[in-house]
Amino acid sequence: MEKDSTTIIKRIIVAVVSILIVAYIVSVGLKANFTQVKTETANIMTVSDSIPAKGYFIRDEQLITYDGGGVISYLLNDAEKISKDEAVAYVYTDAQAANDKKYIEKLEQQIKDLEQLDNSVNSILLAPDELDKNISSSLSKAKLNASEKDFSDADKNITAALYSINQRQLVTGKTQGYSKKIEELSKKVSELKKKYENNKAKSIISSQTGYFSSTVDGYESFYNSKALSSIKIGDLDEKKITRRSVGKNVVGKTVEGVYWYVACEVSAEEAIQIKESSSLSVDIPLANNHNISVELHCINQENKNSPAVVVLKGSYMNKEMINLRREDISIIKNSYNGIYVSRNAVHDQQITETVTDKTGKEKTETKSVKGVYILVGNEILFKQIVPLYTGEGFIICMQNPKDEDLVTDEIGVLKAYDEVVVEGANLYDGKIIDRTSS
Repeated sequence: MEKDSTTIIKRIIVAVVSILIVAYIVSVGLKANFTQVKTETANIMTVSDSIPAKGYFIRDEQLITYDGGGVISYLLNDAEKISKDEAVAYVYTDAQAANDKKYIEKLEQQIKDLEQLDNSVNSILLAPDELDKNISSSLSKAKLNASEKDFSDADKNITAALYSINQRQLVTGKTQGYSKKIEELSKKVSELKKKYENNKAKSIISSQTGYFSSTVDGYESFYNSKALSSIKIGDLDEKKITRRSVGKNVVGKTVEGVYWYVACEVSAEEAIQIKESSSLSVDIPLANNHNISVELHCINQENKNSPAVVVLKGSYMNKEMINLRREDISIIKNSYNGIYVSRNAVHDQQITETVTDKTGKEKTETKSVKGVYILVGNEILFKQIVPLYTGEGFIICMQNPKDEDLVTDEIGVLKAYDEVVVEGANLYDGKIIDRTSS
C-alpha cells in the first residue's frame, strides 16, 4: 500500500514537471511571436525632382542717365513698376533739400492716415488685444528689415505699427480724435514747402515702361531677348562675358517688358528631361526665392546627344529677382505630393486571388504587390502602396489611388498617418504584437 502511494506521488510530480516544461515552451514560443517593432507615422510630404545648374539671368534693360549735378532722391524702390515718361527720381541742389522733401512726404502720409482714422472712428472692429498683435508683428518685421538693411520696408512697417497704435488710442478712449495733431502737421508741411517753393527739384524720367532698378552692374548689354536662340555651349563662360564700365551719369535702369530669362548649360539627358516635363519651376536659394514658375523658352544644342543651353522664361519679379545676374539654381522638373515612407519599410508580397477570364471561367492568379506593414492596435496588417517618386532612402506614395492604379483590391491601401513598421522581425499580415513587453 505504501509502495502504491509512492508511485502515485512520483507520477503526480512527473506530470506537474511536464506541464511546467510545456508551459515554458509555449511561453517562449509566444514571446517569440510577440516581437517588438518600430514604427513611423506616414506623413504627407512634397518633394521635388530637380537639376542643379548655373543660371545666367537675362533681361531687356535700358540705362537711365542724368547729366548734371545735385543730390538724387529716388521716388521708387527696386522692382517697382514704372511707366514711360514717369519720374524715377528728383534732383535737389543739396542734401538738406532732398531730406526735407522726403520729410514732407512722410508728414503728408501721417496726415492722410490720421484723417482716415478720424473718419473711421466708429467703424474700427478690432479689439485692443488684436491691435496689440498687429503692433508687435509690424515692429518685428521692421526689426528684421533693418537687420537685412531693407530700410524702405522697415519704414513702412514702422508706419503700420504707428497706425495700429493710433487705432488703439481711439478704441480704448485715450483720445477723442486727431484734429489737433493734423492741424499741427499741416502747418509744418506748409512751412517746409514755402521754404523750397523757389527751389523746385529737377526730374529724372524713364524712357521706357517696365520695372525700375537703381543697381547697374555693367552686364546690361550681356544678352537680350532677341539673342536667346543664338546662345551656344561655351558662350556662358564667365571669361567670355565682358563687363562694361558704368558711366558716372548712369543713375539706374528700366527692365523692359514682363518677362526675364535664365540660361543654363545642361547635359543631353537633362535637356530631354526638361523638355518632357509638364511643369517647370526654379529654386534660387541665395536669393531666398523658391519654386518660381517658369516656361521652357528654347533648347539650343548641336544634336540630340550633345550638351545643351536651356533657356527658361519667367515673369515673377521682386527686389531680389530684378538684380540677379549669375546664380546657382535648381531647375525643378516635377514636384510630387504624397505619403512619405522609408524604403526599408517597403516589402513585396505575393497575393493569390480568384479572377474570371474572357471565357467566364474562374482561375487563381498570383500577383506581386508592393506594400508596407502597418500597426493597428496590436495587430500587423499589410497595405499596398502606389509609388509616385523614389528618392534616396524614401518613397513618395499616391494618397488616394484609383482602382486602376492598384494591383489588387483584395487588400487595403496605405493611408496618411498610418503607423508604418520600419523595424521588426518575422512580419506577416495578421501578426499580433505584445506592445507591453520590453
